[in-house]
This record gives sequence, structure tokens and C-alpha cells, in this order.
Amino acid sequence: SLAPQFLLIRRKTPPFQGQWALPGGFVDENESLDVAAVRELEEETCVDPKAVQLHQLGAFGDPGRDPRGWTVTVAYGCVIPHTGLRVEAADDASEVAWVLLKDLPSTELAFDHRKVLAKSFERLAELSKQLPSDFTSKLISTATSLKP
Repeated sequence: SLAPQFLLIRRKTPPFQGQWALPGGFVDENESLDVAAVRELEEETCVDPKAVQLHQLGAFGDPGRDPRGWTVTVAYGCVIPHTGLRVEAADDASEVAWVLLKDLPSTELAFDHRKVLAKSFERLAELSKQLPSDFTSKLISTATSLKP
């Protein structure tokens, strides 16, 4: 089994311009959380939404987590097989990369995404126990944010 990896984007715009983050963004008016998660993942990483099955992993809303104001983030994620899933930076992402879980402690992350990734890894590890062994190496988590 290969070492776990997370898909991260490098932010193109402030806040946290140039830092690594989870793919994600704001929910559009009259858009469901599920649709927003798929849309944001595709917009920022070019991941084909038909190639992944996202699961809601948790909500994060501590005050101060976003310098633009109070937001609540609902994290989604999935476990994918170690295959050639096409990823490419687009929209608000200047770069996209698979980062080894063991390298996360030295990777500076935007917002509270270290906390989101920790919780996502716990939940995705539970999900991966139900999948064939080739589904345990790559983890995707995306964040949809709501603002008042």
C-alpha cells in the first residue's frame, strides 16, 4: 500500500496568496452544498466529477478562521484508487499537487485547513476500510464555504 496523499492547491489570490490550501470556495446562491463541492473541485483542479464520489466529512466555523469575515466550511472528501486521475490547476489555483500526508507538518496551509485535513483524514480512513486495497493511497478533500 502506498503512503497516503492529499490533493492541495496553491492559492492564486488573497487571502493567503501563494499558500497551499484545500480546493474550494463559496456556495453560490440557490446552490446545494453537494453541487458546490463538486463544482469547486472541478473548477480549481479539473478533476472530472464523474471520477470521484464525494462524502460530507465535517463542518468548521471557528471565529477568525477566514480574515474576510465569519464563514462556515463544510468539508467533503473521497478516497480514490492510485491511478492516473487528471489534475490541473485552474480558476483560483496557481498550482495543484499531491502532498504526502507525512509532509503536511512542514507544509504551510491557508485558513484552518490543517485542522480540516486532520478531521478529513480520520473520516476518509474510516471510509477506505470498506474499499478494495487499491483505493487507499490518494485522498481528496474539498471545502465549500458559507458566509452570512
